[in-house]
Amino acid sequence: MKISIVIPTLNEASHIQRTLHSIASQALSENLKVELLIADGGSTDGTPERIMEFFETNDTLPIRMFLSEKGRAKQMNCGAHFASGDVLLFLHADTQLGENALLELARALENPKVEFGYFAMRFDSDNPIAQYYASFTNINSLLTHYGDSGIFARRNFFERIGKFPEQELLEDVEFLQRAARLAEPFLIERATVITSARRFEKNGYLFQMLSNIGIVGLYKLGASPNWLKQFYQGK
Repeated sequence: MKISIVIPTLNEASHIQRTLHSIASQALSENLKVELLIADGGSTDGTPERIMEFFETNDTLPIRMFLSEKGRAKQMNCGAHFASGDVLLFLHADTQLGENALLELARALENPKVEFGYFAMRFDSDNPIAQYYASFTNINSLLTHYGDSGIFARRNFFERIGKFPEQELLEDVEFLQRAARLAEPFLIERATVITSARRFEKNGYLFQMLSNIGIVGLYKLGASPNWLKQFYQGK
């Protein structure tokens, strides 16, 4: 089995090396291969240089970098287009793989009925609100999982859905909704991904949690991704 890990980046110099380290340090079985595809949306903070710096001393992981049109969905679709694996794993640039995450993903995909899914998630923060918020990702529900949970899909299933919708925001929510019409999502519980709590720290934990819930709720009620993006970036 070959897993293609796709990471969209845009000014992630302060986080990308931790994410890369979490991938490079993964235990792999003899029949499990991994490649990394990074699609950068035009970073101006030295993100590509930080990536190259990391791989100057970590040459065990095949990597390809691409300059993509800006936009997370566009960047993920760009990386997926050049992927050679039969499984795609989409990681945010500030989301790290927990111990044995790739082994557990490969184990899950031994079941041919598993087409797509996500990981249980935790934050890189001990704040009680962050821990409470993350605890809901132990529930296998589209209401509790988004892109920072590490979405994965078999390549042919991903293409069957039509890839990520190239909208301004919540492309992860839309993708998962479309995927769930065709198959049951699978939750990997025996390994986690670790996501940065930086937005919570910046805006306040309770406010950020309620804002996230509100944005997704408004989207499901029909609010435009363009309008929601303006609100989201303004926080």
